[in-house]
Amino acid sequence: MKRGIYAGSFDPISLGHLDVVRRASLILDEIHVMIGVNPKKSAGLFDVEQRIRLIQDSLDYMNWFGRHKDAFIVGDFTCLLVEYCQEHEIKFNVRGLRAAQDFNSEFEMHLINCDIAPWIDTIFLPAPPEFQFLSSSAIKELASHNSPAVRKYVTPTVADALQNVNV
Repeated sequence: MKRGIYAGSFDPISLGHLDVVRRASLILDEIHVMIGVNPKKSAGLFDVEQRIRLIQDSLDYMNWFGRHKDAFIVGDFTCLLVEYCQEHEIKFNVRGLRAAQDFNSEFEMHLINCDIAPWIDTIFLPAPPEFQFLSSSAIKELASHNSPAVRKYVTPTVADALQNVNV
């Protein structure tokens, strides 16, 4: 079984993130969509449990991309990504790329991961043009101004959650 991980803060999850999950699901049998929790960073807009629910609800909204929902594991982890991968027999690290600056930082992390765990391959998935500019920060900025445009970039559940939180 080909298992992969797509890790991030997902605060909040966007259609760009979901596009990465969709395309990874065409390559992998099982995808772990995981929130990497760093205790040294601020909590974020949504707490981890809310983000997990928003990811699950978003995947459900997308009809699990035609796959059985068991092909997606949603949760969080606090260890190193390579440790999580070893514990769950994951051999693929999925990364979305929006622009050159994403590639530079992601490639640097790939090299570190290769040094620590050479059995993990990184799958880089470039964003399509409609998502190359999209970021969680931009979504939060739109939401802070109650812009209806936020609904273009997130699922309805996430848009509703953004309306109900103090951005």
